[in-house]
Amino acid sequence: GLASYDNSFDGPAPRIRVRDRKDVVCTASAEPEVKVLAEGWSGYTLWKLTDDGVLTVSPSGQLYNGQCNMKNYWKVNGVLTLPWSDYAELIVKVVVEEGVNAIGQMAFYGMENLETVVLADSVMEIRNYAFKNCTALTTADLSGVEMFREGAFYGCSSLKNVTFNTYFGLEDWAFAKTPFAHMHAI
Repeated sequence: GLASYDNSFDGPAPRIRVRDRKDVVCTASAEPEVKVLAEGWSGYTLWKLTDDGVLTVSPSGQLYNGQCNMKNYWKVNGVLTLPWSDYAELIVKVVVEEGVNAIGQMAFYGMENLETVVLADSVMEIRNYAFKNCTALTTADLSGVEMFREGAFYGCSSLKNVTFNTYFGLEDWAFAKTPFAHMHAI
């Protein structure tokens, strides 16, 4: 029989039906499979980088003082080594899932190709210089964040689409050298 293609996408995947044989249904994946390039730990969180450039941070189930936070990072002898440093040029989006409470200091520092940040409402704090100099960053959903520490988005010169919480605290330089540089802590 002849085949017809239903492209409505109302269901989980497109369907192909063979005419005159209603009992035969073939399904195909609507989205290409993404492959995991790397994964590991950051403080009390787990991270996973997929080949579509998305770095996802998830709670590990372990807590410290009742919270699930990413690790803080520092430069040692002028070098910042992050668990995902070898893949930094591939990362275009960061997704932090529900259950994570804080983004670690310098966690995404200088990621020049990072364009989008999506944070779950459980993320209440972005620590010092977490996204400093992420110059391609244009979009950030920060609606759950209550505290932006020093230099959190310093130098994110392309940042223009941001969702903020109604009430939040700012430390010095949190949005310096961004289109939001006019914001000041009170």
